[in-house]
Amino acid sequence: MELDEMTLRDGLKFIVGTWRVDYIVNGLSNDLAHIPASEFKSDDGRDFSAICFEFFEDRSVVMTDGSKEEKGSWEQTNLLDYRCSFDAFLQIPEGDFKKNAETFSIVDGHLVFSIGFLAVAMKKVAEGVVTKAPDAGDLQGDPDAKEIVGKYYVYKAMTLVGGDFGLHTKEEVVASGEADEDTLKAFDCIVEMTDDHKVIEWMKLPEGVSEGDIKAALEAGEIKAVTDGFFAMGEKEWKAAGGVYYYNTGEHREIFGEEQSPWDKLEFDADGTLPFGGMMVLKKI
Repeated sequence: MELDEMTLRDGLKFIVGTWRVDYIVNGLSNDLAHIPASEFKSDDGRDFSAICFEFFEDRSVVMTDGSKEEKGSWEQTNLLDYRCSFDAFLQIPEGDFKKNAETFSIVDGHLVFSIGFLAVAMKKVAEGVVTKAPDAGDLQGDPDAKEIVGKYYVYKAMTLVGGDFGLHTKEEVVASGEADEDTLKAFDCIVEMTDDHKVIEWMKLPEGVSEGDIKAALEAGEIKAVTDGFFAMGEKEWKAAGGVYYYNTGEHREIFGEEQSPWDKLEFDADGTLPFGGMMVLKKI
């Protein structure tokens, strides 16, 4: 399974920190009871609560059992799975036994690995340090990147055609026989990427609007500009950095209370069209 950037970032934030054994489950027991780590003792009298893993954002990990320490590395292998590699892992020989001991799965917020017929569940006891990912807005812009400059019409818009709510061309909408005036208005938009790094969305002026109404709307700040039968509500910003184009949506975004970047990538498809805002696909005029 190929993991996307956001999944890997979430996985990093989840695992980085200190984890200590919370409970043990004996796979051979009848009730699969959760045995507290402090009650599950080894022959030398130490209990499983001594086992501790500390995961770092550089993909290194340190494991200690209270008497010795082992260093290794970790990687996320699936949405809910991680893999650790140690030169020596509690003197476990190579094979499936060691493979299972070095495989960690997320179960009910715990990290779980197995030693033979024992399932060992760890809980996070301390958060680690995860460096904030660089925001596109903080990147140094490339003033010479101008490929994106120009005016674009709406090639596809998010519309309902034959029960399919997705991106469709105006021709497809009209041919479906389901087009109405409001639906077709989605195509009455021009998106302009200006040379001075502005993104302006131009909408067609409603029929019958008077010059007086337009002047009043401009003076009141309800609209920002009017030209060639189109008006603009405002403007956003675009930039190029590292060969990638971005634009500032101006949206406030949060995931689980953590603020997310308002900047989205602007990436041309193979046919030269430009997905924009998740609701339309643009084509240069």
